[in-house]
Amino acid sequence: MKKILVAKIISAFGIKGEVNLLSYCKNAKDLEKFPLFDEENNAIKLKIKSKNKKDKLGNFILTAKIKNVNNRNQSEALRGKEVFTNRKNFDELKNKNEFYQIDLIGLDVVEKDGKKLGKVLNILNFGGGISLEIEFEKENKTLNLTKIESFPFKKEFFGEVNVKKGFIEIILP
Repeated sequence: MKKILVAKIISAFGIKGEVNLLSYCKNAKDLEKFPLFDEENNAIKLKIKSKNKKDKLGNFILTAKIKNVNNRNQSEALRGKEVFTNRKNFDELKNKNEFYQIDLIGLDVVEKDGKKLGKVLNILNFGGGISLEIEFEKENKTLNLTKIESFPFKKEFFGEVNVKKGFIEIILP
């Protein structure tokens, strides 16, 4: 079971236990339809009160009421908590050229001829675009590759992405 980070509680709001959430969902209202939980797998039930604004990366900042959080002290204690859902809660994609970023993690990284070079370890996004962190099976001094490298997730570095078959094709410079 893959757990997906969908939001983060960033602050308390008001005195009745409401919080401000940073939502990573394309549609912020999706947070109400997914079963949610925190880092310790405690269930979180919330009701969105308002969409306030977007942050620099385009993520929504929402005000929400969390069930059984009834005062500011309780909501302050939740600051910094991450909110998750299960990958299985997302709709299956119909287009073979579409995929969820989370599904890239763990894919085999292969060359054009199908030779396996490593695996996708992580997806990185520091605001300048998405990069894939790849763990190669071995260092390659000829190509100046260390055991773990990051590449921008762009067409000049990656060819075919096939989640069903479990691989992503890398185009090494």
